[in-house]
Amino acid sequence: MNKKLVIALFAAISMFSAAPASYAVEMHDASAHAPMLPLRQAAESIGAKVKWDNQQKRVTVEYDRHQWAVRPGEAQSEIDGDPFELSAAASYDDKAVLLVPVDDFNRALDVKIDWSAKGEPIIRPTDVKTKASRFVKLLESGQTAQARSMMSDDLKKALPESMLKATWQQLGAMFGTLTALKERSEEITAVHQNVRLLYQNGQGMHVSLELRFDADNKLNDMYIPYSMAADTYKSPSYYNPAKFTEQEVVVGTGKLALPGTLTIPVGEGPFPAVVLVQGSGPNDRDESMGGSKMFRDLAGGLANHGIAVLRYEKRTREHPFKSQHPKFSVRDETIDDAIAAIQVLKTKKQIDPKRLFVLGHSQGGMLVPRMIEQDQDKAIAGAMIMAGPAGSIEDVMAVQFKGMVDRAKQAGAPQETIAQLEAQAKQWDGVLALLNNPAYSAANLPPSFPMPNAYWWFDFRNYKGGEIAKSQSVPLFIAQGDNDVQVDKTHLDGWKSALAERKNVTYKLYQKLNHFFTPYDKPSTGEEYGIPANVPETVIEDLAKWVKETK
Repeated sequence: MNKKLVIALFAAISMFSAAPASYAVEMHDASAHAPMLPLRQAAESIGAKVKWDNQQKRVTVEYDRHQWAVRPGEAQSEIDGDPFELSAAASYDDKAVLLVPVDDFNRALDVKIDWSAKGEPIIRPTDVKTKASRFVKLLESGQTAQARSMMSDDLKKALPESMLKATWQQLGAMFGTLTALKERSEEITAVHQNVRLLYQNGQGMHVSLELRFDADNKLNDMYIPYSMAADTYKSPSYYNPAKFTEQEVVVGTGKLALPGTLTIPVGEGPFPAVVLVQGSGPNDRDESMGGSKMFRDLAGGLANHGIAVLRYEKRTREHPFKSQHPKFSVRDETIDDAIAAIQVLKTKKQIDPKRLFVLGHSQGGMLVPRMIEQDQDKAIAGAMIMAGPAGSIEDVMAVQFKGMVDRAKQAGAPQETIAQLEAQAKQWDGVLALLNNPAYSAANLPPSFPMPNAYWWFDFRNYKGGEIAKSQSVPLFIAQGDNDVQVDKTHLDGWKSALAERKNVTYKLYQKLNHFFTPYDKPSTGEEYGIPANVPETVIEDLAKWVKETK
């Protein structure tokens, strides 16, 4: 649930000075045959790092994993040490500006731009990777209005110029100067074209940003990956793509539609199907965390047992800015999309509409009773809760903060570290005092609240899923790992106590499994999340058996 988050952003890219006049060469007439552009100005306009090497008498351009070396007066250049022949020699104009052919520039840097008479890049519509790095460069150089011109109308409404500028400046000040754009990558989903930019800052830390473009090639939202943990995941032995097919689907409609993956077992069907609902935070469809992808494991594993699975990007990950509004709540964040995913399954001929289930993890698990409550069509045949808190989210976080302090002391951490953790715990005590103050409510928020989205907190405070579920009749499977540092095993007892009068609830406590239902022999601290690990096949077998037996 309360993952250790790290936000990373970008700052200024260094400039390279003009080549010394003593090295200037006479302007070639190549421009008569091929359009030329200014190398430094064009490269830096899209976020490249450009330097003059006085010893080698050459210009180097660093951009997207590659280094391009160009020597004035020569047609021979190098990319990563390999020869790259220009169609015309690089040459200076009468102002000592080094020019290269436009087509060669595009081939060398894998971009698609032209150069305007005003001295600005004209990026061709479909080149969203270059648009992304150009957008970041504009923000870094303070050209906020020009950056906003690249946005969709929906994103412009969500991010007024003043807010965009203030947000960028604040985050840039927090995380320092970036020194190089190390990588660009692109992914196309059913909703967006996503471009991921990976930079390196002055401290050698990798920081990234995902820019989402719509069908009109307009910037439609931005996601800053909070967790910088390296993806060390490895597929489990039971993950067998020969036993299932996967198709991209859209969950929901309109400007907040979500891309998802529907995993369908091989065969005629119709199959029972499970919707997977993430925990707190802007999580992806796989519920990725370092070395684990819990939902990917579940999708492949359940498919082995003839059960289809739908997983999708969380709204706060796919639409971080557009999804926000003054009364943003857990219904907006989680519940509406889970119900929309159920509706998607009802339209698929391979799926049995009478055998639809939801599985919620962590915060998604504690909200399962709300999903059942909101399921007006009574389409949910059963639900699974995995590591779902039995108590309120604010009390769970208080326990987490205290636990971090206790573990730091037990480990002999430096006093400075302990003091910082104690300060965080004390700050949360202040948040709790406001949340527990009956004078305040979602309709009457405190004038000053130290957490973002005050309405979300007051709308969700004192929520206990068991109090709702005790009067419901939908069958439940409630699972808990006994090595969960975020939601400890006492929560399973909390569910048992709340639902003591119900007869159609199955409980399961798994030995050695942590918050993401992966095994760990030592007491979980969260640090083990970076170790490659998978959901054990026994867990999947238990879930599959329960789904098949639930009527």
